[in-house]
Amino acid sequence: MKFKPIYIYLGAFIVFITAVIFFSNTVKNSTQSNLSQSNKEMPDDQIHRGMSKEGGEELPNKSNVMEEAKAKLKALKEEVEKNPNDTIKVKEYAGIVQAHEPDEAIKLYERILKAGPKRKDILLELTFLYYNKGDISKAEAYNNKVLSLDKNDLLANYNTGGLAQAKGDIKKAKEIWAGISKKYPNTQIGQIAGELVKQIEQLPKK
Repeated sequence: MKFKPIYIYLGAFIVFITAVIFFSNTVKNSTQSNLSQSNKEMPDDQIHRGMSKEGGEELPNKSNVMEEAKAKLKALKEEVEKNPNDTIKVKEYAGIVQAHEPDEAIKLYERILKAGPKRKDILLELTFLYYNKGDISKAEAYNNKVLSLDKNDLLANYNTGGLAQAKGDIKKAKEIWAGISKKYPNTQIGQIAGELVKQIEQLPKK
C-alpha cells in the first residue's frame, strides 16, 4: 500500500502511537525485561573481579542472562506444545515471539480465538499485528469485530482513526481523534488523540 507524500510527516509518529495503544500489554513478561537489562557485563578489573560471584553464584551478565532467557523461552514453547489448549500460556508465548515472528504469533492468537471468539484482548492483538504487517484490510476486520462486541470500546474506536489514516483518509482520522479527545480528555488515549489532531493541523495545506 502506498501512502501519499503529505502523510509521511505523520507516518512514523502515528504508527508508533497506534502500536502503543493497540498493544495494551506492552510488558509481556520477565524474559523481555531480562533481555533489556543484558547490555553490560561486569568490568574485568581488580575491584570488580572479586565481585564476579556473590554467595558462590555468578552475577548477571550478558551471556548468562541471554542463556536464561533462551531457556525460559524454550520451556514455555514446550509447555504450549504439550498443552495447546492452555490459552494463558499460548498468549504469553505469542506475546514474546510476535516481535520477531509475527506470523507465528498470529497463528497462536487465532488458536485462542477458536476457543474464545469474543475475546477483545486477542482481537486487538491481531488488529495490531496485521496493521504492523501492512495488511490494513485484515486489521480493520479484527478491529470491527471488537466494535461489534462493544461499540464503545475506547481502544477500538481510537484504532479506527489509525486505520483511516493508513488508508489515506486523514480527514476522517482527524474527526475520529478529535471526537475521542473531546469526549475523553482525562484519559491517556484521549490525550494522545488530541496530540495527533495537533500534528495533523500542522501539516502543510494542499
